[in-house]
Amino acid sequence: MSLKTPNKIRNLQRKLYYKAKQEEGFRFYALYDKIYRQDILGHSYRLVHANGGSPGIDGVSSRAIEDAGKRNQFLTKLAQQLESRSYTADAVKRVWIPKPDGSQRPLGIPTLRDRVAQMAVKLVIEPIFEADFCDNSYGFLPQKSAHEAVDSISDSLHYRYTHVIDADLSKYFDTIPHAKLMAVVAERIVDGAILEILQKWLKATVIKEDENGKRRTIGGGKGNRRGTPARWSHFSPTDEPLPAPTRSHLGKTRHRRALWRTISEIRR
Repeated sequence: MSLKTPNKIRNLQRKLYYKAKQEEGFRFYALYDKIYRQDILGHSYRLVHANGGSPGIDGVSSRAIEDAGKRNQFLTKLAQQLESRSYTADAVKRVWIPKPDGSQRPLGIPTLRDRVAQMAVKLVIEPIFEADFCDNSYGFLPQKSAHEAVDSISDSLHYRYTHVIDADLSKYFDTIPHAKLMAVVAERIVDGAILEILQKWLKATVIKEDENGKRRTIGGGKGNRRGTPARWSHFSPTDEPLPAPTRSHLGKTRHRRALWRTISEIRR
């Protein structure tokens, strides 16, 4: 399976990116019909399959689908559900991942069906939000890497910027307010079907499975589901306030004011 983005999809992404870049206030509509296109769903499936990962709550894996030769059947059914708007989000399986400090990090695992649909939405809406991020944003963004971030830091040190602010938003994906998140998404997207499907994923039931295989519903809409496209957009209050003062040669007082404005935004 080739993981290279097909030209037709890349052309669509390029058009969306440039439109968003050139018109900051433009709100996109008529996006939903793109996500069930055969080429976009097919590429989404290939990306999800290549990423591997554990099966969701239904136990279905892409490897099992490949072995059974049912890929086309799987994608055709998903496309029909998306097009007819009969698609519903499956429950998310909650697992716990050990952290180096001995604590555990919750992780939500969507079903394969949901992952493919989420990837399709990501392919369509990501270029729009990518255009809004400042050039100094590197985390989880396409065409960006940790090496570029290191190079940027090295350049800053060369220009005598010697202080680093290390901030971590604790349990960000667990606690992000869904209403505020969707309000930010709606600043760029007015396609009701896209907003509706994002809400379905955010509100999906979370199911925990213990060591004996017993399942228990532990809530809806509050699990750590990093795969949800709205969260892939990485909205952050730190994206705007800091760049201007840090790029210029302003006094320390103005630097501090800008920093505290940013911290206040994070706390809210």
